[in-house]
Amino acid sequence: MANETFLIVTTMKNEGPFMIDWVAYNRAIGFDDILIYTNDCADGTDAMGERLQALGWAHHERNRLGPRATPQNRAFSLSRSHPSYLSSDWIMSLDVDEYINIRLPQGDIQSLVDASGEADAISICWRMFGNAGLNDFVDQPVPETFFLAATEEGYPHHRTKGFKTLFRNNGKFSRFRAHRPRTNPEDTPNPDAPYEGVLWRDAGGNLYPADQVKWKAWRGFSHEFARIHHYAVRSTDSFLVKRDRGRTNHVGQDQGLKYWLVMNHNDTEDRSILDHMPAMHEIKAKMMADPQLADLHHQACEWHKAKAEELKARTDWADLVDALQNSHTGEEAHG
Repeated sequence: MANETFLIVTTMKNEGPFMIDWVAYNRAIGFDDILIYTNDCADGTDAMGERLQALGWAHHERNRLGPRATPQNRAFSLSRSHPSYLSSDWIMSLDVDEYINIRLPQGDIQSLVDASGEADAISICWRMFGNAGLNDFVDQPVPETFFLAATEEGYPHHRTKGFKTLFRNNGKFSRFRAHRPRTNPEDTPNPDAPYEGVLWRDAGGNLYPADQVKWKAWRGFSHEFARIHHYAVRSTDSFLVKRDRGRTNHVGQDQGLKYWLVMNHNDTEDRSILDHMPAMHEIKAKMMADPQLADLHHQACEWHKAKAEELKARTDWADLVDALQNSHTGEEAHG
């Protein structure tokens, strides 16, 4: 069906250096709206969100949290009453370190829906990208910086099999979380089979029983139409800032060396996402033509670099920094 509308719901904290590239990229591949929830930002991410809204590139809400609230789940709950959510045909949760690489000729999200066939939900699996030995933060688009990844069919750890799900806003789902939409049995005609009649497909258009879907790829999961390039670590400096920021849901869990080793994979080169970058750069140029937004971006990059230096100077982080800078899971190559 042509002319459907697509929305991303996301949460951000201290992601300013990566925000404009990511918004521009998702607008370039056909998302009509991006709903950004920010919390506890020190680098101006919240101010950037407000400016993006003023310019019409996204919508922004401040995510005010109670003592036990998890930022992401609270944002998802709030989003369901937001006008952007209510007016969109398709919804997806996506993070700023996740880029959907549409592998179809048209290269947009509508073509993924069209190729998949009738569906209520379409899951797209991660492909983990590593830091490729890059320690220093550089102000350039992440997809043009990191090209080493896990192999196409390789899942080096069970956590690397995760997916995100584009779902139709048609009333079949009563809520959603990071990986997928869900439904409450009491909200369905048949509480004993709440996913009855739900058409759930992988990223190759293959149907899978909706009541058996978890949060990660199942056996035979296809990546033919799309793959999410997941830049979970980026450079060593950026990973340190990410660790300092804390996790969005598992807020009590440390993102240290164990997380790095699970997520940092540099086994083979993949530059295919570069096909989407010219359209992204066209939109980015329009965004950066606004002096206020451009200034906020540059301020966020300076904050990011200063924070990384501060963390590297801390004696209680010295062992971690040394381990990260000397931990290369694959060939050193980048750029």
